Parts: sequence; structure tokens; C-alpha cells
Amino acid sequence: MDLFHDGAFVRLRSRANRKYVHADGDWEGVSLRSRGSAPSLELEAVWRVEHWVNQGTTFLRLQNAAYGRYLSLSGEDAPPGHRGLKAVQRDLDEPDMVNFFLWRWRVERVYPFQDYVRLRHFNRDLRANGRLRRWNTGVTVDFNRGRRLTTMMQWTVHLVAATPVPMPLPAAPQHQIPGGCRRGLLFWRRTGRGPGIYQLPQREIRHVRATDEGNFDQNHHNWPSFDIYDHSVFNLRIQLGQLQHDWDGEMFGFTLCMRPGSHGRLMPLVTDLPLSLEPMYIVVFRTGSPGDYSGTFSAFCGALVTCCDLTVSAFEMFKVFRLKFSSV
Repeated sequence: MDLFHDGAFVRLRSRANRKYVHADGDWEGVSLRSRGSAPSLELEAVWRVEHWVNQGTTFLRLQNAAYGRYLSLSGEDAPPGHRGLKAVQRDLDEPDMVNFFLWRWRVERVYPFQDYVRLRHFNRDLRANGRLRRWNTGVTVDFNRGRRLTTMMQWTVHLVAATPVPMPLPAAPQHQIPGGCRRGLLFWRRTGRGPGIYQLPQREIRHVRATDEGNFDQNHHNWPSFDIYDHSVFNLRIQLGQLQHDWDGEMFGFTLCMRPGSHGRLMPLVTDLPLSLEPMYIVVFRTGSPGDYSGTFSAFCGALVTCCDLTVSAFEMFKVFRLKFSSV
């Protein structure tokens, strides 16, 4: 656990092909890719560490910083060309006998005094794919099939450095495009609002306002909802802001946090929405209030602007700076 401090933000880099574990924009898949060029793409490769103690043993949960869901075992066979079972993103709902252990990981150092680790799910290990077939980029969970641990199951842990610079939000979309059509997320669809006007399929947004102390109704079935037709976090901020009784038109007057399941930790929403059309659950905080959830996070948003990593070794110590990014 010396490489995974509770609350830290990390990247996982494959020893075999030097690529990073990313959460895919479909809100389900997990794949290996090089680091993105934009800060919002950088977030897909960042995971927040959460310690979970069960019967005296400390396990890890890894929550994605872009989409809020947890790195999990799916139980489904991997696609052709991959080995083992699929790794996916999953909400952290109330545990049951079937899904209780899907999110938990155990860390083991591969060799003493080296930086490579293996992430274990019972007797399986998190695995990269595509050593020879580079197009097979899926991340899976599989048994080690040799006497020595394959490098496809070895990972380097990179910390995300702290900086007070806030992360910029994605720009507002330009909906109208030449030819009288509206840009679509998955496809274009005629809306009946006029010749040549198209829009995305609808997505349900359920939301709740937190008090200044950070309290809110935990039952999301009681939350009000509305439908949106694009994936812009800029537009979502405006729509949710207008629904608040104390909105004064300030774009950053409120902090939006995703709630990934009934037992998932809140994660600030600072990227465009995932491509999936599943409902999203948003908790709205007054920015800078005592209960503003963003204040509990280690600073990571600004670090992604500078694209700076700190590689962890057994002899290095680091301090997690708790910075307030009130502009999120």
C-alpha cells in the first residue's frame, strides 16, 4: 500500500507497452492508450485511490477521475484476441452476494525494491493485451499462465503532481453546423422543429441540491430530473444553475459532482459527459460553501494542465496537498 495512499490520484502504466489504463468514453470499457493531449482526455487515465478494509485486510478501489465509475471485473469473457475476463467501469451500488467483491483489488510488489506492481483480483491479475497485435487494446483480468509473471501483468504507478492551477472546462459546443443540421453525439436525428434541424437522443439527469453543510437526500428516486440532448458539461452547468433558487448567473457559482452508485464517492464533473445515454446523478454544491465536496479532494485538476507525473519508487515519499479548486 506504500504506492497507493488513500485519496491519492494515480496513473497505471503497463510495463510491456508503456501505455496507460484509460476509462473509455462509453462509460463502460477500459483500454490501454497513450496519454491524451487535452486535459479532459488526461483525466480518463487518472484514478483516485480508495482504501477499503474487509475483515482486517485493506483492499483498493480505483475510481476514475473523468467519469466517476470504479475499475471492476465484469465476469464476461474478453473479446477475441484478448485473454481472460473483461475489465469495466462500474457504479458502486449497495453490495450484494454476487457483486460484493467486483471492485476490490489487492496490490503486490513484483520484486522487492522495484517499482513494478501487480493488481490482484483473488487469484487473477489485471492484464494488458496486444503485445504483438497492437490493435487489441482492451484491459482484462486473467490468470498468470507461466512460471514467471508476464510483463503484461506488471504496472508502474505514477502519482499526479499537485498544483494550484485550476483545470479549464471544455469549451461550449457549437451546435449549429453548415447545412442547417445540428451536431449529434451518436447520430443526427430530425426533431420536427424545422427543416434540417437535428438533435441527440435524450439523456435523463437526476439532480439534488446539497446544503451548505454538504447534506442531501440520499435516495436518488426522490431527486427531480430533466432531459438533455447533448454531452456538454458547459450546457449542463447552465441548465442546473438556472434551476437553483439562488443562481445569479455566475458560471462557476456551483460545483457539480457525479454520484456513481449509492455507495460511490462523489467526483467533480469537469469533463463532457460520457457517450452512454444512461441516467446521470448529479449533486449540486454552492462553490466555496463549507460542504463543497471539491474541498475534500487532493489537488489533481490543475496538475493535468501541466501534464506532470511523479514516478513512485520504494524510497520516495510524497505529500498529498489538499487544495481548494473553487473554480471547478
